[in-house]
Amino acid sequence: MKHHHVFTLGAALALSSLAAVLPALAAPTYEDLAARFNTTTCALPCTAPQSGDWYLWRGENRVEVRAGSGEVGEIWRRDGKGRVDFVYVEPAHKRGIEYNASDLRIIGHTRSWDRLASLIPPAELEKLSPAGETEVLGHKAQRYSGKLGQRTLEVVWLPDLQIAARVSVTYPDRQVTTELKGFLGKDDVAATSDDALAAYQLVDFSDLGDMETKPSMAWVKEAVAAPGHEGHTH
Repeated sequence: MKHHHVFTLGAALALSSLAAVLPALAAPTYEDLAARFNTTTCALPCTAPQSGDWYLWRGENRVEVRAGSGEVGEIWRRDGKGRVDFVYVEPAHKRGIEYNASDLRIIGHTRSWDRLASLIPPAELEKLSPAGETEVLGHKAQRYSGKLGQRTLEVVWLPDLQIAARVSVTYPDRQVTTELKGFLGKDDVAATSDDALAAYQLVDFSDLGDMETKPSMAWVKEAVAAPGHEGHTH
């Protein structure tokens, strides 16, 4: 179901709630990466987990995530000044909504680049305790665990790729676990190229209020996964 996949993608990105004010560290360098993840969310006590796959494509200045259904996705881009913009996309319909850095601040949807590229900021690991080593998909991995406030974290970190292979967060009322399932090859599902995105029907977030009155833009009201959507549905 569409809402299930939207929820799963949102849960994966909700790892942003782990972010805190962190000390200034040298910025990591992110190599290109294409991978499939799975996120499982369950209210405690866990009796009805919700689970779904999603994809991540990462470059030094571009991160795309897409629900496993292919119905919705998010494209994050960073410019030379470190400003981050965002595009909500519906690949099957070749349409989307563009947000600039100011839009994201206004609706409270900003994200740190390290969090987008790594699932959990590398500096966040400094707040956790080493818990041994392991191997994931042929890569050496480091385990971390700890408690931050009311949240208990378990992280499996791939230092050579600068990304988490597994992040499990237990809150008082729920548990969210995101896990790397595999890397994507050239014959697997691909990221949205710049040329493909240029052919999409893209709407500026600031114009949504005017657009919703046009019959051809009725889809905007159904874009429930789009950030700030609530402010333009009444």
